[in-house]
Formats: sequence, C-alpha cells, structure tokens
Amino acid sequence: MFFSIITVTKNSEKKIEATIKSVLTQTYKNFEYIILDGFSEDQTFNKIKQFKKKNIFLYRYKDKNFYDGLNYAISKSKGNYIGILNSGDIYYNKNILKKMKKFITNYNSYDYFYSNLLYFNKDFTITRVWNNNLENKILHKAFQIPHPTMFVSRKIIKSIKYDIDYKISSDLDFILQIIKKKFTGKYLNFFSIYMENSGMSTSLTNAILKLKEDLNIHRTYFKNYLFSFFLNKLLKTRSYFFKKKYKFKKNE
Repeated sequence: MFFSIITVTKNSEKKIEATIKSVLTQTYKNFEYIILDGFSEDQTFNKIKQFKKKNIFLYRYKDKNFYDGLNYAISKSKGNYIGILNSGDIYYNKNILKKMKKFITNYNSYDYFYSNLLYFNKDFTITRVWNNNLENKILHKAFQIPHPTMFVSRKIIKSIKYDIDYKISSDLDFILQIIKKKFTGKYLNFFSIYMENSGMSTSLTNAILKLKEDLNIHRTYFKNYLFSFFLNKLLKTRSYFFKKKYKFKKNE
C-alpha cells in the first residue's frame, strides 16, 4: 500500500461526502482510505457508511480531541506515506495522488513532501493562497509549511505523534518536531488541496485559543519567542494578497 489517506471527522454531515468523493475519484488507486468518526450526533456516520469500498476502513473512536483521533487513525494505517484530508477539504483535481506518487518516487531520499494550498469560502470563492518555496531545514520556516498538503513517510510516523495537549495547533508542533529531528522535506510547486475557511484552525471562534497555543509553541521552540511569534504572524498575511488570481475549479 503506497498511500494512507486519513479523514478524522465529527458532526460534518454537510461536507463529508465531498471529501470522500474527492478521494475516491483519484486516478491513482494504490491507497487505503481511513475515516474515523468521533461518534457524531448528526448523520455523518450514516453518510460515510454509504461508501462501501474494499479500500475504505471506517472506525468510530471516542477521542479526547481531533489530534487524539488522528493519532488513533494513523496507528491503523499501513501505507508507506500518510496524507491527512480534513472533512470539508478536497483535492485540487483527480490526479493529485498520481502526481504525488511520481514526485515521491523521483525524490525518494526525502522523508516528507508538501505543496500549495487554496482556501475557499461557502460561495466557492478563493480567499487565501498559500504557496511558498521554502528552505524547510530552518526551524522558523515550519510556520510556512501548509500541513494539509503534507505527505509524510512511515519513518516519521514511527517517531512522532501529534501532541493531544493542543486542541488546534498540534499540527504546527508536529512540523516543528519533524524539522528539529532533522527529517528532510521536499517542496512541490503545485496546488494539491482546497481547504474550506470554516476549518478548525480558521474559525473565528477558535482564533483566541489558536493564538494562545501558537504562542506556547513558540515559547517551547524559540529563545526569542515573542519576536518569532509576531514575525511569523506578519509573514502569514502575505498569503492573502494574491487570491484574485485564482478561481475555484471543480475536481476534474
């Protein structure tokens, strides 16, 4: 099994189908798809059950938070490379896994891969563009790597887990751990993911908590953490300025 694609979801009945279809329509088929439902109280689980395929593995797990569920789902995976696709997010087109497989094969000395990301709103308007050509061996650059686009090797997964003490920002801590442990990454200059604005880390209701968790992570990894914190928040704003160049395209 080359890829393990993982979706952790709860109470997302209005958006889970688009995410599942985005995976199942991929032209490259050597993957398993693990969907973990955190005991949804709406129709999410029933909608997931409608997609019965031999490469879909459905679990229910009473997780402490999203990252606890993610660790559990990863523990069930068997693929050589793991990609996370959050509920509501979709692949940029149907050839993303095929493209990823080609690059991973050509650059097989690297431990993880990441690419570009587009944010969209409920009207399918592009609201933010995240594409940076980075030198990812530098710890400060971790803040510019879009976690939803990452495919990480099993070697990383055996060494690092998501810290469940963080409710929103554990993905940032995860990337910092990867860089600190000297795993090597390869940037791929193409768009791979459409991410909805109402995701966990982009919701306004979670903005304050995210700032607190981000600051704590800065404090953990950097000596001059306040300077690092404000610098990276400032640099992040650059990704909002080029959105007019892009239109939402159907997954074709």
